Amino acid sequence: MDVPLFPLNSVLFPGATLPLHIFEARYKEMIRRCLEENIPFGVTLIRKGSEVGEPAEPSEVGTLAHITQVRYLDEGRMNLICRGGQRFRLLKTLHQTPYIMGEVETLLSVSPDDAKALELSDTASALFGEYYRLHLALSNQWARVLSMPRGPDELADFIGCHLEIGLWSKQRLLEELSTPRRLEMEIEILASAVREMTPRVEEARSARWRDLGTIN
Repeated sequence: MDVPLFPLNSVLFPGATLPLHIFEARYKEMIRRCLEENIPFGVTLIRKGSEVGEPAEPSEVGTLAHITQVRYLDEGRMNLICRGGQRFRLLKTLHQTPYIMGEVETLLSVSPDDAKALELSDTASALFGEYYRLHLALSNQWARVLSMPRGPDELADFIGCHLEIGLWSKQRLLEELSTPRRLEMEIEILASAVREMTPRVEEARSARWRDLGTIN
């Protein structure tokens, strides 16, 4: 399958939402084509180069982006809301004028619903709930109701999207096709983050109580 490619400094996971502001002439043309032909484009993390200017070198694994909303602006600019579809592997770059076209093959997760994946998803879900609560507490916010996917594969991608980690760590999660292994990687990241954040939250709460005592 041949698709237009949009190398970005971000990692798009299946099921995730991606807002984009389109202002470069080449990407205006690309998006117009996608809209006219009702086709997705491929989002890939930039391996080398930048989002603006000369064509960047894309990573090998990316995600198809389906345009769900368009807002047209002055001078042909657009604001888009896109939703992540299937993972893909870039087999070869076809051309780079005016935007990159690539030949890709779509990728499927391995063992998404086996017994191990189901067991790991329970652990990952509980840890992410705690991670989310601690993250809000550090910014003095109340924990809100968190809705997470129930299926192991969808849950793994949801967690990967929402983890506050480096782009290349996210890319490694995207490239991991084994759902159990992806969940194991995320459990390790979450457990470490929870251990690091817990004393910080406790100290922040103690400081707030001390401040209240001073005021009274």
